[in-house]
Amino acid sequence: MRHKWSKQLIDAVVLTLIVAASLPAQTAAQTGSDDNQSDPISAPNQPRTFGGPDGVAGDLERTYEDKESAVKKSPLQSYYDWKQRIQDEHGFSFGLSGYWLYQKANESLGDEDDAWGQIYRVQGSWTLLGRGTGHPGKLEYRIEHRSNIGSNLSPSQLGGEIGAAALNPGFAYSPNFDWDLAVFNWTQVFNDQTAGFAVGRLAFDAYLDAFSFQTFSRGFINRSFVVNPTLATTGIGALGAVAKGFVTDQVWIGGQIHDGNAVSGEFDMDTFDEGEWLKAMEIGWAPGIDRYKTDRIQFTYWDKDAREKAGVPRGKGWAVSASWKLDKFFPFLRFGHSDGGAGVAAKNAASVGFEYTVRPDQALSLGFGWARPVTKMQGTDARDEYVFETSYKIQLLKNFSLLPDIQLVLDPANSLDKNSVWVVGLRGILTL
Repeated sequence: MRHKWSKQLIDAVVLTLIVAASLPAQTAAQTGSDDNQSDPISAPNQPRTFGGPDGVAGDLERTYEDKESAVKKSPLQSYYDWKQRIQDEHGFSFGLSGYWLYQKANESLGDEDDAWGQIYRVQGSWTLLGRGTGHPGKLEYRIEHRSNIGSNLSPSQLGGEIGAAALNPGFAYSPNFDWDLAVFNWTQVFNDQTAGFAVGRLAFDAYLDAFSFQTFSRGFINRSFVVNPTLATTGIGALGAVAKGFVTDQVWIGGQIHDGNAVSGEFDMDTFDEGEWLKAMEIGWAPGIDRYKTDRIQFTYWDKDAREKAGVPRGKGWAVSASWKLDKFFPFLRFGHSDGGAGVAAKNAASVGFEYTVRPDQALSLGFGWARPVTKMQGTDARDEYVFETSYKIQLLKNFSLLPDIQLVLDPANSLDKNSVWVVGLRGILTL
């Protein structure tokens, strides 16, 4: 059954490519795009990012973006000009990103109630085929590291200390992600950049249920808002393939498959031989091709094979994500359901929130999330968890921002004697 499902998924990926490639090229005029809402680099023959905002292309786009900032003159302007020349002349883009997070909780199950975490990414993209056309092909790479700072807990560990089961307040900042070639893949787009595929060593979260807020470069860091807790996951750097493409001016379909036993921070090809996969299919709608990054609704169905050596049962589920940008106001909604297998954090979950641009260099984020964890307490289902999160992003320099963050976690499922826990934090984000 496992191999039959995998073959069907691979067939779906191939079908996506065939259908998308056979359609007439879409044009900007057909999409009904709005200059205030379109992707700033989505003009004809300019590269559209393939994948979500936390993929290599999305991350690099932010490092090249001319951001409004409190300090107008950048001391690194000559460096940015040099980077731009390299990109223009040779099709090679590169960048460095650093993320730091400090969090402190007002209560914990143990003796420690604060955490320090860090994430570093060195990444690049080299367009080797079709530069300046509607069908460019490029090689992407990312070297990544995540860890705690010093002897402190990492923010993901702090989630366990406060008793959170599904709604971890800093889950992306893990303590054991060693320096690793986390992404190394070929990405090929075609049909006037309305369809494409990526194959190689992939960051699965850049493609699975990806939408505008599935990144820790925006205002949210609780898992409720960043990665749906009902989704099955695998390691960052899983061998796999993904294909997506528009089949009309407004509808796209996609399929993907990833090694289900990959481990973040470990360059291990042996797990691929076990033949246990994370598979997904998706369908989405947007008012136009040049607006699908922000204005969209997407449905994803996933299935993950049982991991026999790890003793993790098979699981399946679905997720819906939707967002719509209204000038300064950017609301979103997402929810999902799973059967509780595949090691997922929650059986059911939902979140709603928004980002509001107060001024060009400042943004306010506010969200509410709910989850029904898979965890059982004292032989019965764990209680539902809730979270409120708000943050305020201040772009101090073109390449550096600060984000104070406050979370209120209600009814943490693994701490029955606590009804609420406050977690305050401060993030710094550097892009070079």
